[in-house]
Amino acid sequence: MSTIVKSKPSLREVEEVVRESIAGRRLVVIVGECRVDYEGRAASRLELGERVVLIKQDGAVLVHGPTGYSPINWQPSTSAIEVFYREDSGLVIHAVRDKPREYLTITFTRVEAVVAGKLVDPGGFTMYVDESEMRDVLVANPSLIEEGFRVLEVEKPVGDGYVDIYGVDRESRPVLVELKRVTATREAALQLYRYVEAYAREKGVRPRGILLAPAFSPSAIETLLRMGLEYRYVDLKKMGELVKKHKAWKRQSLLDYTKGERHGGAADKA
Repeated sequence: MSTIVKSKPSLREVEEVVRESIAGRRLVVIVGECRVDYEGRAASRLELGERVVLIKQDGAVLVHGPTGYSPINWQPSTSAIEVFYREDSGLVIHAVRDKPREYLTITFTRVEAVVAGKLVDPGGFTMYVDESEMRDVLVANPSLIEEGFRVLEVEKPVGDGYVDIYGVDRESRPVLVELKRVTATREAALQLYRYVEAYAREKGVRPRGILLAPAFSPSAIETLLRMGLEYRYVDLKKMGELVKKHKAWKRQSLLDYTKGERHGGAADKA
């Protein structure tokens, strides 16, 4: 990335950098003192203060304060961005959006730094699911653990903790399944081992123990094999797709149920 970095530039210098960057579809970050006026579906003014302004390569404009993760003002997309300097007011960035018609005007009285450059981001986005969502999908689709597996209990108390899934395999042997949505470490393997040993003490029979995760550290695999435990890899992308389908199915099931309740209620009244 070819980057322009200016520390304590004049407002004239910032004007030139911002104008050229907008024309070349480059990202711009400006740190300085500014006020912000908005006009559109409502109207607002943000008085002078030190802020960070981002103008992204697609024309999105965001104004961030010194705290919090959300922008104070923003324009998700713009039809046009004008930049000009006025001696009586300062450096003005005027962003116009057509649909809906909105105006965002940022006026800098002082700039501490400006950075501009073009980012290249070919990386794909991977959606990560949490362990409870993984568990719900596996409970609804036990064959993902292994063929013939049958779920008996979720969050089963074992020893001093709770194992994620408890069930039996096709030969009716008890199975304890522990889930991790990140790389499983040796500690995760030891956690599963403690559950297996606690179950064996309580029930008098040693269950199978299976650890599911998207990846395993070498020490985790070594510990699992040494302690007679099993492991399975989880495809997070596939799991994310199944989570979406599972949620859609639950919403549809709830809708069908509420429809049935309404029809039943009407029939009772009749």
